[in-house]
Parts: sequence; C-alpha cells; structure tokens
Amino acid sequence: MTDQPLSESALHRHFDRRGRDLPRRVLLPPGDDMAMLSLESSDRLLVAADQVVIGRHVRADEAPAAIGRKAVLRNLSDVAAMAARPIAILATATLSPDRDQGWAEALHAGLHETGHAFDAPLIGGDLATHALPGTPDVISVTILARPGGDDHRVVTRHGASAGDLLAVTGRLGGSLADDGRGRHLDFPPRIEEAIALSTILRQDLVSMMDVSDGVARDAARLATADGVGVRLDADRIPRNRGCDWRAAIGDGEDYELLFACRREPPGEIDGVPVTVIGRFESTPGTSGRVLVDVDGASIEVDGLGWEHAGDPTDRTG
Repeated sequence: MTDQPLSESALHRHFDRRGRDLPRRVLLPPGDDMAMLSLESSDRLLVAADQVVIGRHVRADEAPAAIGRKAVLRNLSDVAAMAARPIAILATATLSPDRDQGWAEALHAGLHETGHAFDAPLIGGDLATHALPGTPDVISVTILARPGGDDHRVVTRHGASAGDLLAVTGRLGGSLADDGRGRHLDFPPRIEEAIALSTILRQDLVSMMDVSDGVARDAARLATADGVGVRLDADRIPRNRGCDWRAAIGDGEDYELLFACRREPPGEIDGVPVTVIGRFESTPGTSGRVLVDVDGASIEVDGLGWEHAGDPTDRTG
C-alpha cells in the first residue's frame, strides 16, 4: 500500500486495469454507466446484497483486503443457501476521507480477487467518501446468480413441516476470536455442497439458508416461515474446538448450510460433514419456537444468536 491521497480518477484507472482479465461473458466491464453480461440458457436471475460496516462487522484496523474478501464471501454464502451459482458482483464503498489510495486499492484487491476465485467477477460499482474524517467505512456488494443444479431448481427458506429433519454442514461456533479476528473473515462458501445436496435429495430438500446469525436464530427463521417449531439435540450439534452447545448455536457467522429435509442426508459431501441436529415439530400458537434437549431437559433458545437491531456494542472490538 502507498500513502498517496485518495483519488477517484486514479481509482477508476486502477479498476479499469484490473478488470481486463474478466471472463468472456462480461461484455462491458467496469468503466461505462452499466456493465453488460451475456447470460446462458437459464432464464432466471437471482440477486442479493450484503454489506460490511467497519467497526461493526470487522475491526476498524482490519486489513483492507480481508474486509473486501469478507464482503464478497458473505454474498457467496447467500448464493449457496439457494443452491445457486454466482455470475458476477458489483460493489459500492463509502470511505472516510482520511483513507489513502493504497488502502482503497487493497480493498479493491480483496473484492476483485475473491470474486474472481469463485467465478463471480467484479463488473462495476460506485465509490463515495464521507464528509467527515473518521466516519466508518461501508462496503456493499450486490451479487447476481443463477440456479445451480441441472434441474434449475432454487431452494428457498419455505417448505419445512412437522417431522422434517434439520441438518447442518460443517462445524459450528467460535467464528469470532478474542482479538476480533477469526473464521468470520475467511470461510468457504458452501456452493458445491449446496448443489450436491439439491442433486442428491431432490424434492426431499425442502428449505435451506446459511448460518449467519447462529443456528438458534436461523432455525427459528426456517420454522417461522412455515408455522412450525424446531427441537434440537445438544449432543448432536457439531462444534468447533473449545465451543459448548450454546456457543455452537449462538455465536453466528459460521456460514454453514442449515436445511430441512424429508429423508436422511448423506453423512458428508466432499469431506464436509453433514449432521442431522434436530427435527421440526408442530407447535400450535408458538410458531418459530426452538428447543434444545440437553441433560434430560428442554431449553427454549430462540433468543440466542446475533440480532442486528439489538445491542449496538461493537461486536469486533
């Protein structure tokens, strides 16, 4: 990085140079008023957006390339949740005026290189600066995707019913290290695993999402979508080292797949474990309730997890 003053014109020239290695389906790369893509046979386009607010989602002193990478990975995880494949991304950034050129270029490198690695080229966006120095930077990524399986099916959050199994990929908990770093900065979006699950289970894969706010809160969302509840088995919840069952379902930012299915899923996909952790059940009048069976007791836990509109305390220190 350099300490050259931030210049929008210089950054546009930099973006143009970096955008010359994009896939052939990018007919107009960054530099025009809009980008243009050549789409394939699928006539359905999926669109999502997510953002990273510095000081909220990452440490204020985090490396800019790591910030850009996380901003893209969060969106790729949303693509995985729909059993889809990414096509391209756009990114907008509102930066503090005390950022320099080198910092902005490193941020762009994290966005550009991460998108490129997952065949989701960065094709455009926008840059602005705050009026006051020291104002938190905001990086927003919009992602375009298409259905990923041969049948062009899109898996949504809707469909779970009483008796369906609740399962998860990978292991859970401990995404945020004590120093504010950890796995939340660099994780594998489960794109291939999601498409494989859709291919194997077909219509028996009834709903799915990615775990961003913790299994307790996200399982409640799957349940609420269809007016049922969920009962988890604490002994079956796969945990990362050093995590108890509460951390495993409450820490959040695991970015694993959480899904409802009507039959037993495969025990692993390409070395990634798949674990049934509970079952949906009928709960009249208490749609979305999440219970955990532990040591002979049933504990209600749907309040665990990350709530974006709750305590504004800096999650990342």
